[in-house]
Amino acid sequence: NWLLFNQLRDQTLDLVVGRMPEKETAAGVTFRQLYIEDVVLVCRPDHPILGSDSPEWHISDHPLIMPPRGAVISQTVERYLTSIGLPEMRGAFETVALPVGRKIVGISDALWFISRGVVADELTAKTIVVVPLASPLLSGAVGISVSRSSPLSVERSVFAECLEKAVDVA
Repeated sequence: NWLLFNQLRDQTLDLVVGRMPEKETAAGVTFRQLYIEDVVLVCRPDHPILGSDSPEWHISDHPLIMPPRGAVISQTVERYLTSIGLPEMRGAFETVALPVGRKIVGISDALWFISRGVVADELTAKTIVVVPLASPLLSGAVGISVSRSSPLSVERSVFAECLEKAVDVA
């Protein structure tokens, strides 16, 4: 997402809708929260980790699909892994791309850290399931980011209002 925020600062983009950027990425950017979204750990429905009372202690027993280092959620996942004693844990794969992650999870014992919204349809269809991890470290704000140096725009303001109303309805 560093590319999107660079384009935002360069005014190539009018706004970015997504997770709140980390401090170093947020320079020159204003963020307005729309809602809170979880990062979830997902797997195939018959995965052995689902039988555990403490699945966080078995994460290291399985290959991980991690967000790439530049992804907004990567630091969230790294903080979580550090909090459970796995600061050096690395993924066998790195992606936030739904087709790639969905396929790997479906045919293997891999576990995937991904934003809940990315896999919402798969969760509803029960083709993948959430591994129950109770941690507030895996939640984050989603909203609208704009460049502080961008001139005011009626179009951008109207679009932002539409997004806020859509979130309120949902």
